[in-house]
Amino acid sequence: MKGKTAFQKIIDGHIKGTLPDRRMVLKLDHVWCHEITTPSAILDAGSRGLDVVFNPNKIKAMIDHINPAKDTLSAIQGKILREWAEKHQVFFLDVGRNGVCHAIIPENGWILPGQIGIMGDSHTCTMGAFGAFCAGVGTTDLEAGLITGLWICPPQKVIRVNFTGALPYNVFSKDLILALINMIGVKGAINAVLEFGGPVIEKLSMDARMTITNMAVEAGATSGMMSTDMTLVKYLWPTIREYYSLPEEALRNFLALNSDLDCEYDEIIEINVSRLEPLITQNYSPEDVVPVSELRGKKINQVFIGSCTNGRLEDLRIAAHIFKRHGNVHEKVRCIIVPATPRIWEEANKEGLLDIFMKAGCLVSNPTCGACLGMSCGVLAPGEVCVATTNRNFHGRMGQDGMVHLTSPATAALSAILGHIGCPTFPMSCDNYCDTTAKRTNVCNVDFTPVDYIELVSRGDITNPPKDFSGRVFYLPQKNIDTDQIIPAKYLTETDKSQLAQHCLENVLSAEEKQDFFSCGILVANENFGSGSSREHAAWALEEVGIRCVIAPSFARIFRENMFNNGLLCIELSKIAIDILLASKPKRLSIDWEKGLIKGVELNTPYNFLFKLTDYEKDLIKNGGSIKTILKIAAALQGEEGL
Repeated sequence: MKGKTAFQKIIDGHIKGTLPDRRMVLKLDHVWCHEITTPSAILDAGSRGLDVVFNPNKIKAMIDHINPAKDTLSAIQGKILREWAEKHQVFFLDVGRNGVCHAIIPENGWILPGQIGIMGDSHTCTMGAFGAFCAGVGTTDLEAGLITGLWICPPQKVIRVNFTGALPYNVFSKDLILALINMIGVKGAINAVLEFGGPVIEKLSMDARMTITNMAVEAGATSGMMSTDMTLVKYLWPTIREYYSLPEEALRNFLALNSDLDCEYDEIIEINVSRLEPLITQNYSPEDVVPVSELRGKKINQVFIGSCTNGRLEDLRIAAHIFKRHGNVHEKVRCIIVPATPRIWEEANKEGLLDIFMKAGCLVSNPTCGACLGMSCGVLAPGEVCVATTNRNFHGRMGQDGMVHLTSPATAALSAILGHIGCPTFPMSCDNYCDTTAKRTNVCNVDFTPVDYIELVSRGDITNPPKDFSGRVFYLPQKNIDTDQIIPAKYLTETDKSQLAQHCLENVLSAEEKQDFFSCGILVANENFGSGSSREHAAWALEEVGIRCVIAPSFARIFRENMFNNGLLCIELSKIAIDILLASKPKRLSIDWEKGLIKGVELNTPYNFLFKLTDYEKDLIKNGGSIKTILKIAAALQGEEGL
């Protein structure tokens, strides 16, 4: 009998059932919440009479994207989350105690090897660095997780990525993950778990490892994962020490969760890093990666060092070393430094790093995600160029018509000094290894009454009638239309879904195209539609416009899930079929979702395209979304231990 991957071992310990289309019903150890995606889940659950949580002790909430609130809408989001957390006795980190969620969670010891967690944020895959399976989900999946403690997960491939060779002195973890994304592309790991390993990974700190798993989603992956070892055990020791007499004992326990030596992977990728150069993105895709030397000399307006990717202490140490040894921020450049958590801010202050930044001419901010997605604290003006340690460089990501170049903290800091993109070619004399550890947050367990799912599922106001998917068609031939393009991040503070329609694809379509777009019910698009964020706002915005069905050759995992979870339809057709539609552009299409048939209704378009939905997807269409379906599953499992 062949061995198992770490992913399969985790699934074996959490699976509560398998649906006919191989989707897995998984029991959750954690559900994490922040103020951008959770308030809509709270409001929707309340409107359905489902204002309950499965277990408040397994839920953590925080404000991190806009910290503190920048306007009335963001203040309302915080208020909704704050009041909900108090009502349900959910542990909540408010302004002053909060930080970037994907740094706060591991720092507080809220993830352990072998666990499963979800959050309404695509970079939740960061937690896979701890030998866990964690993923970003849309707001409806988040809502279902909060209510039932369950997650319906599609089947996953497991792709092993081995980094071998000797890591050059000026190459960092950010360069490693950029190299992989450049190799396999932004849809190279859709519905897959990327398991990172090899001798290079084994030598990295937990800070550096989290940079790599954080960006697994930029290759389309559901999650990134790494094996457990002594580096991980030492990081978590303050959290786990009461359960083990020595770190070596904990390690022996955790090693059993790693992939077996004789396991079979769906694919194995080998990357020798010995000749790897510092890397940077160009244009508007995380897969469009070049050596920094190719962009050397390009003038810049801003440098941003922070985010859930590179806002940890190790990143700040690297940047501070460069400022201390090589000079101050160029007079024509703004440099913004954002420690990811209050603890990181405190440690950086103790080490004198913040003093170095301030003397060099940097602005040091409180912890926030704001600049990364163009919401606050570093938004770009049209035409401006930013070198950033963030994770996405989509068009308009940090500000309308701004350009973002993703790179390591070393390249970013040097570029801030030079006033243009520059490549570190000098040895780093500082010790880049980060020896920080988790600092356990003592959260008191609260008593709670288990939810009666049998009673909830009997309510008659949960199901919406299935939609009519036939109608006029709008054609969008561009590839890789991402969620930032579907609905720009600056509108994510809106909790009234109807207000999203007017901003849908606003930076993609001309005024004339928008007029036509608003009269259509079907969108025919190109490859990898809906890539990027987990934000369900993209699906909501399309529905509010009137788009009930999107047809494309391929979709990003979370976007596809979000559409079906709202009773909307995603249809995958072959590239040949899509090219036929894009070339002939029939004005109307008839769609029979039960038979899986698309017909052209004009006499000159006698199309008959076949597609297939699983029984689970059909159930979501019948119920107008996933909430009724997940409640039925929870009710069926009601008597089982731990639900």
